[in-house]
Amino acid sequence: MQNNYGNLIKVERLRRNMKQSVLARGICSVSYLSKIENNQTIPSEEVLDLLFRKLDLDIPLYVTVTDNEIEKIKVEILRLIKEAVLSRNLNETAENLKKIERYKKDHRIYKHKPLYILMLLVLARFDFMPGGKQGYLTELEWLQDQFTSEDRIRFNILKALKSFSLNDKDTALDLMQQVREELDTTYLEEWEIADINYIIGGMYYKYTDYLQAIEHVNRALSYFKDNFYVERIIECHLIIGLAFKRRKRFNEALANYKKAIKAAGATDLKGYYGMLYNNTGEIYSLQGNRELALEYFLKGLEYKVESKSKLLSILSLIEEYSIRGSSQEVLDWVEKGEEIIQEEDNDNLSEFIYHFGVFRNKYTNGNSKELIESLKKAVQYFESSDDYHYTNKYALWLARELRENGKYKLSTEYYEKSIAIMSRWD
Repeated sequence: MQNNYGNLIKVERLRRNMKQSVLARGICSVSYLSKIENNQTIPSEEVLDLLFRKLDLDIPLYVTVTDNEIEKIKVEILRLIKEAVLSRNLNETAENLKKIERYKKDHRIYKHKPLYILMLLVLARFDFMPGGKQGYLTELEWLQDQFTSEDRIRFNILKALKSFSLNDKDTALDLMQQVREELDTTYLEEWEIADINYIIGGMYYKYTDYLQAIEHVNRALSYFKDNFYVERIIECHLIIGLAFKRRKRFNEALANYKKAIKAAGATDLKGYYGMLYNNTGEIYSLQGNRELALEYFLKGLEYKVESKSKLLSILSLIEEYSIRGSSQEVLDWVEKGEEIIQEEDNDNLSEFIYHFGVFRNKYTNGNSKELIESLKKAVQYFESSDDYHYTNKYALWLARELRENGKYKLSTEYYEKSIAIMSRWD
């Protein structure tokens, strides 16, 4: 059985920001401690006991564990993360996380290096789910020289997610590429490969690489359909539909939304209706079917519960009425949206301040300086948020307004910004 005491000591020391010289003082040499931490030697029980005491680690030295016990724990940990990842049930996810966290007190895990690393990887995966506590990814950084190829794939996709959340696009893309190169030859289980493909597809969608998004999410969809994970099926069709919409392949987008609506209806997952109806309305709007667009936007709003979700539907209605030139309806919905923002007082709703500001100025002040300023602020905000869709939309709108006001040089700058974004999509 592989020695793991060195990992325990190293992780706990680094967690406490303690130098090796401080921990080793009065116990052993720094060089000997380094060998212990790198699992290059097994120290005496006396040295281990002294190191554990200095780190306040309550780890018994006389725990016996069989290979059968280790395998049983491994199977149970993987079962719990599989259920959490595939079910999308928040209560079940929270309960499974608690069960896995209990293993942190199971001394058998601390005797077995691969199982200890697996536990940390699984806990790190929970960090990106509701209820995750963060921090495990940092601990894994300290141990990555001991990873198996499967551990490395799991670790790199989690690092990609972390980079994604920090808007570090280059690092995220580099890590995703590393994962893609190893995924076809891995011994990971099918469900885990499907989940990784879904994650990669979602990040590619965010980075406007819609072909890669469709390819990877379709791979995930194949597994979810074969095993009837309905919520994951709905999510896949939604992302694929969104990617097709961005590629201006509206019929394919609509087909995927309808499949998602059918899956939600067959299993009574009505919580997805608001999002799906709203996206369906967007396709009808892009196809010029004004009546169906409004019908689906309003149907979507009926099922919305969260404020941000409601505001997304309201924005869709504002944009649709704006296309019609219905100024009073635009202003009425802007007012309703602003009321929700004022009631919530939530920083997560900031984007809608910029959206609604543009339309309020458009239909209150016309082609004015106020509209141009609100468009500039909107472009700046969405560009800083890496929201390429709305950066492009408002940059193009602003370029036209500036041109109509005789500011040709500045207008050209915003046209070029829009062209750069659209060429990236192509």
